[in-house]
Amino acid sequence: MKQFIRDYLTFNKRERNGLFILLAIITSLIVYLNVSDRFLKPQLVDFTKFENEIKVFSASVQKVNDSLKQEKGSDYTTVAASGNAIKKQSELFNFDPNNLPEKEWKRLGLSKKQIQTIKNYESKGGKFRKKEDVKKMYCIKADLFSSIEPYIQITDSKLEESRTEGKITAVFKDGKVENAIDLKKTKLESFTVVELNTADSAMLTAIKGIGPFYAKNIIKYRNSIGGFVAKEQLLEIWKFDQEKLNSIEKYIDIDPAKIKKVNINTCEASELKNAYIKWNVANAIVNYRKNHGKYKTVDDIKKTDLVDDETYRKIASYLILE
Repeated sequence: MKQFIRDYLTFNKRERNGLFILLAIITSLIVYLNVSDRFLKPQLVDFTKFENEIKVFSASVQKVNDSLKQEKGSDYTTVAASGNAIKKQSELFNFDPNNLPEKEWKRLGLSKKQIQTIKNYESKGGKFRKKEDVKKMYCIKADLFSSIEPYIQITDSKLEESRTEGKITAVFKDGKVENAIDLKKTKLESFTVVELNTADSAMLTAIKGIGPFYAKNIIKYRNSIGGFVAKEQLLEIWKFDQEKLNSIEKYIDIDPAKIKKVNINTCEASELKNAYIKWNVANAIVNYRKNHGKYKTVDDIKKTDLVDDETYRKIASYLILE
């Protein structure tokens, strides 16, 4: 036992010196921490200038809010907490959305971007035939539509019977006669046909049954294949079924001249690849041309191992020879 105590609890001269130095350092630090506050004066920070700036800012915000509340017949947003005063003015009044001037849309609270979207839709033949057509515009949010819906007054075309020749004339709100129609031979249609290869989202959502979801997918798929050559291609879009195609078929048209065509005698595989033509098929078509010379007819791509009859049927309309 004595040997154990001697081995672990006794110090040699060097160890004792080290211990004394350590104790001296600890003691010095304790003394310094206790007496330093008496010799070092704390540095005070003056926040007066900052507090005055806050008061000036708060006063300016309050002034703007007070001025906004005094306005009559308008609806305003609250001043943003960041200090940027945002004033969104809207005025509700009865209106017909068809060919409504930009300044009138602005009075309703629409932004420049929203107004431009509507004007683009109208420039391509789009019309609002009922209130719900306004709601279909993707730039018109649900809360905005609910506020302006009671004020939408779309003037329907009125048919005025002519006293001669058993005809009628379509008279519009501006009083101008659009055309004379023979009731016995012609059926008056009240819709605009949309060309699928050039239509934008606004025009597509104007079609009854096509919302933003389907409009987005139609454009995405159109771009992936290079354009539509048949209405039935819509059935290849996710969640687009025959019932929906039947419901919109009379509202849509296809111009095959608008599709993107690729010259198989000069293209590279990357230019050929699309939703119908996979990488291996594109490579096969290009490699066959490089090994055997230019194609004489589009049918010649069937000579490659990977182009079967089904693949050819899908891609032939998108290929040309030059």
